[in-house]
Amino acid sequence: MPRLGLVVIPILIAACGPSATSRPATSAPVEPATVAAQGFRATIHWTSHGVPHVVATDVGGLGLGQGYAQARAHLCEIADSVVRVRGERARYLGRGDGDAHVASDLANLHLGYRARAEQLLPSMSAETRAMLAGYAAGYDLALAQLAPAQRPAACRDAAWLVPITAADVAAYALSLQSLASSHFLESAIAAAQPGGGAGASIAPPDQRRGASNAWAIGGERTASGGAILVGNPHFPWEGDLLFHEAQLTIPGDLDVYGGSLIGVPGIQIGTTAHHAWTHTFSASTHMILYRVALSDHSALRYRHGDDTLAITPAIYSIAVRGADGTLVSERHTLYRSAVGPMLVTPSSPWDGPGGHAFTVRDVAIGGTLALDQYLAIARAQSRGDFEDALALHGTPFVTTTYADATGEVLFVDGARVPALGDDALGAWRFLRKVAPPLEEAWRQGLVIVDGSDPINDLPDDDPRGPGAFPIAAAPRVLRRDFVMNANDSYRFTNLAAPETLAPRSPLYGDDATRPSVRTLENLALLEPGSGAAGADDRFTLDEAAAAMLSNRSLVADRLRDDVLAVCPKPGRKTTPRSNACAVLARWDGRFAVDSRGPVLWRKVMARLAPAGTIPWAHAFDRQAPHLTPDGLTVTPDAIRAALSGAAAELEQQHLALDVPLGDVQRAVGPAGELPIPGGTDSDGVANVVTWNSFNATLLPRAPAAGTAPVNFGSSYLLAVELTPAGRTVRALLTYGNSSDPASPWYRDQLGAFARAELRTVPLTDAEIAADPDHRVEEIHSP
Repeated sequence: MPRLGLVVIPILIAACGPSATSRPATSAPVEPATVAAQGFRATIHWTSHGVPHVVATDVGGLGLGQGYAQARAHLCEIADSVVRVRGERARYLGRGDGDAHVASDLANLHLGYRARAEQLLPSMSAETRAMLAGYAAGYDLALAQLAPAQRPAACRDAAWLVPITAADVAAYALSLQSLASSHFLESAIAAAQPGGGAGASIAPPDQRRGASNAWAIGGERTASGGAILVGNPHFPWEGDLLFHEAQLTIPGDLDVYGGSLIGVPGIQIGTTAHHAWTHTFSASTHMILYRVALSDHSALRYRHGDDTLAITPAIYSIAVRGADGTLVSERHTLYRSAVGPMLVTPSSPWDGPGGHAFTVRDVAIGGTLALDQYLAIARAQSRGDFEDALALHGTPFVTTTYADATGEVLFVDGARVPALGDDALGAWRFLRKVAPPLEEAWRQGLVIVDGSDPINDLPDDDPRGPGAFPIAAAPRVLRRDFVMNANDSYRFTNLAAPETLAPRSPLYGDDATRPSVRTLENLALLEPGSGAAGADDRFTLDEAAAAMLSNRSLVADRLRDDVLAVCPKPGRKTTPRSNACAVLARWDGRFAVDSRGPVLWRKVMARLAPAGTIPWAHAFDRQAPHLTPDGLTVTPDAIRAALSGAAAELEQQHLALDVPLGDVQRAVGPAGELPIPGGTDSDGVANVVTWNSFNATLLPRAPAAGTAPVNFGSSYLLAVELTPAGRTVRALLTYGNSSDPASPWYRDQLGAFARAELRTVPLTDAEIAADPDHRVEEIHSP
């Protein structure tokens, strides 16, 4: 093939936006009368840790209460996100370093979140419109009540703390659908100009995507005979992607408790009296990068079969604040093909006539919002009802794991996956064999195909997910023992599940380099005989939650003997290497705050697997999961050198070889640094914590703590047991229900996280009234 640009990117937003001639507004338009917030009312019962229990007579009132509660807890983060999605950063903050704010505004306008929201609002269901309007009214009410001195310091005097509208809430919700894909293409989209090849580089998907664990343990493996769900999403501990707890109740209609990402209404991970569910980032692909052949006569036309199609300009006017505070209007032109935005990076240039260019089609966004789906989930009375709700196709980039009181458990990868046909997939597989850049792109999660060949066009016949496979084609595993997901494909949901349930498209997950050691650890904990379920080998709720937070390391379990095998015999001369061996021999194999050995172990493994890929002697074998992967291919001398080098590094850092993990792995708490348990993906630990820049806000970051700081990982932990006799719900929100350091709820649960203690959630009227911090607040919109 001629020069093939390789774009290395994560995956997930839509190739849709305003028309080529539109000029999106640079400030909020008047709200349509059809979604005006009038007369919404709610009662909020506040309980310990700042959890709001919202009671209303309609979904508009639920939106009011949830918007109000979230704004009281996360005002700055929500406001910052609205400004970003409106395309108004430059209006308030100036050009930014390297024109970063201008580029952000242009990309968000070109991706069309706000324009699409305004377009879709009239056609949304009455309940969705009411909930959006109620949420905006609740946010505005909280903003109006908070005098500047009462607002969080991070945005106390910000000019961009302004009222919002239902269209703003809808636009932000649409932007979240791009969370694992086009959201990370913004700089490449903003730089796309004909003849350009110097656009921004983009980080690989593995550095950008979130992660999670999800367990649903069926009646065959529980002590009660009911089902248990344990959700453990790994998300940022600061910024725009925080979870917020709430219970939403309309008496006689719905009663749902759980967590939602701030900035949007509804419960996205949660439980009702009948069932519980959680989500994980899907291993599937959601976006296609098309390389198109340009016309010989124009860089603004490209070949498509026997035709040529236009690359159309879209002109945007944005307001830019100068250093003196004055606003200047600027006009910029970006471009889109028939399938989506054009993009440019150094390795995917936009040539002149007769060359090539790149455009993106992201099917993760394309249907309407997911509010109707989550309301249907809250009202579901059976697994059939729940699956009918999933059929609305409102989970664009996540899988769903479900448990109910009958003891059934279900896994569905309902993410939107590009519906490339069999012929197109066959051609793509062949080209990957003969064009190494295509194979390398796929190894990094990206599909590149020829956009000038109609064989690669996607169907648009399903309005719930244009361009995507229908939900009926999604991988689905129904069991009574267990299902689980840790961001690998459906093939590792349960190793005993028949693969006949699987779809044929590799875009649902190619497992050539899978499973991850975290997936293997999750499976190992759930398998019969693991010890995690006690002497009877049937899980209680406490045992399931404890297993998720056990901090056991599969990598250490499988490799520590190999490392210790090169150690000198006891009684010989003491050396740093022999001391390191003694520490690892005594280590409990866990990543708890008081474990002595994981700090040293990490440094040893960093030398044995410097690129993060463990050199297993025996690769994973599906027929022998208890034994594989196992062993190291490195030489004994290399292991000895790794031990000596790790010991020397700790000595240079003035740390003892057996320093407890909690002495170095820390996070900022409400009154100083706190020890944090857990490991990374490469440690093979289910409870993941790490440092990550997955934060789109411009707000101040919490300072790094310790030598292994944490600001990402286990976030909203939900453990639910469901039986015909009732349910028990336990939870832990690691960073607390407020992002304001002045709030009593800021990171108030980090201590409980270090102790692996989940709290029982009060959900009935009597339990809520008995909560020691119970108070009642009545609110209403104008």
